Amino acid sequence: MRARLAFAAALGLVLAGPAFAQDKEDPLTRPVALQYAEAFGEPGPPRLVHGATWSLGSPTLAVTLIDSGAGLVLIDAGLAQWAPVLEAHLTQIGYDIADVKLILSTEPHYDHASGLAALARDSGAKVLASAAGAKVLREGHSTRSDPQLDELFAYAPVPEVTVVSDGEVVRLGGLELTAHATPGHTPGSLTWSWQSCANADGCRNLVAAASLTSRTDGTYRYSAPENAGALAAFRDGLTHLAGLPCDQVLSRHPAHAQAAGATGAQPCKALSAHFGAALDAQLEQEAASGQP
Repeated sequence: MRARLAFAAALGLVLAGPAFAQDKEDPLTRPVALQYAEAFGEPGPPRLVHGATWSLGSPTLAVTLIDSGAGLVLIDAGLAQWAPVLEAHLTQIGYDIADVKLILSTEPHYDHASGLAALARDSGAKVLASAAGAKVLREGHSTRSDPQLDELFAYAPVPEVTVVSDGEVVRLGGLELTAHATPGHTPGSLTWSWQSCANADGCRNLVAAASLTSRTDGTYRYSAPENAGALAAFRDGLTHLAGLPCDQVLSRHPAHAQAAGATGAQPCKALSAHFGAALDAQLEQEAASGQP
């Protein structure tokens, strides 16, 4: 319990709000991590970000919606108990859950993925994730390869997940989204990028950046010999992120972008530098602990 409470505190996300009304008969929307309801907040009213891209999440946990003109794309799903709220918010802006054709996963942690099963069922959308992410989504729980395993919650599995590779382009109508491997926070983390255009504001390169924190549960060690490959992949992903065409970052936890200074010019470079430094600090901490 202490570890889980520390996890919520580490997010630095404390937002008071009323409890969710739940349909307890639906196993796919059964509440996950309710003790963190205040930390994650509630989905707010839909907010237009740019062009046809909307924010549907809370101030502390992102869910992104894009209208391709040939159907909707969701990036992440938030908590399981959010699903009915998100579906209602879609209706508020003139859409229906059946309009969602693709749901893209950035990572398989419960805060971003426990709502996937319900939203995929209700929409019939195809769920896309990396190979490592897809394995966790299908099982509904992570393995010891995840740095935060001991602090995670299981959730309803997502039976059908389509695997996408680093650099793969996913198309829906005229919309093109590119998957970028940014592992480290989880073995299967993906960042997604696309171009958004608005008549009055031109075009922007938007990046839905996966979480990049190097926090661990105290058992996992990035510096352990068996994790050398994962550590190298983490650094490679940060380098790749820094080089992306990137006018605006849509961080999965908006406070992370704010802490990194990734809200102005060259936001992906700022995000990469901030979390690269945090990874260095994590490695220094592990070295100082004297543990093998």
